[in-house]
Amino acid sequence: MALRPHHSRVGDVLRVTGTVLIAIHLVLSAWLVIQFEGQYTEGQPAPTKVKALVAVDKEQTLIDVEMENATSFLLYMLFRDYDEPANSTQQNSEDSSSDDSTKSSSKSEQKDDTEWLKFGRKATLISLALLCLSECLIIAGIPFRATLRAALMFGVVASFLFLPAAYVMDLTGGDEGGEGDEKDSIADETFVAQTEQGAMAHEKSSVESSLLMTGIRLELMFSGYDLGLVEPSNYSAVRSEPPGENDTDSRSYVEFHSNLDLNFGKNLPSLFIIPLLWFLFPAKPRAEQKSYAQLTEQE
Repeated sequence: MALRPHHSRVGDVLRVTGTVLIAIHLVLSAWLVIQFEGQYTEGQPAPTKVKALVAVDKEQTLIDVEMENATSFLLYMLFRDYDEPANSTQQNSEDSSSDDSTKSSSKSEQKDDTEWLKFGRKATLISLALLCLSECLIIAGIPFRATLRAALMFGVVASFLFLPAAYVMDLTGGDEGGEGDEKDSIADETFVAQTEQGAMAHEKSSVESSLLMTGIRLELMFSGYDLGLVEPSNYSAVRSEPPGENDTDSRSYVEFHSNLDLNFGKNLPSLFIIPLLWFLFPAKPRAEQKSYAQLTEQE
């Protein structure tokens, strides 16, 4: 007795119907769930905690943000005041920083041009549609169906696996610098205080990644001296050397730790039911199709 059932027309209908229903189920569900949790551990905004939940589906990105112990953070944002003197700004622009500003402006244009998450959504929808179409073509008896099935299934899985990377690239703006630049950008984006460019001195950041059961975890750290808490006359001194422990400007130090969990949607494992349908409801063997075609020609 064969373990695998024989081909039947009913099996073809069930296989195609099951594939289409699973694809629709995936299209209507959340594809990516991001959980963010961070806390200020040093500085005036401590011990404020920030929690965010992000859900990504076929067309929307839903965000829910919550803050705990927010009083210190609100006071921090209220009292900080960064005002770069005009003279120093002109001098910096005349020096080597002019090249950096040109590079940053060109990078900002590239950030606006490429929407990686939008690209990932389109690729996922197209791959699911092609997978459903292939099952209809297999009933018609196309050649190389096993290779086609495997390639399209691989394309669907690859599209879903690309979504976390697409979200991170949109978060960092798709920086094309080195690996260190990308990590710094991730840490900067998750640093809740929306500080002005150049307002942080002696910045330090780190990113460590680890695998979860259903996704990836990024452990992030960002620290630096916020010039918004420093007198404008002391900007150059703080930039040149970190303040000492007994220095008044040392109170401008801020440190932020956070975790970013990128989890796949809970309905995505239903995708792997499709190969089971291939086994339970096999397509017509090529030998039978050829013999049927020869009999038709003879008649």
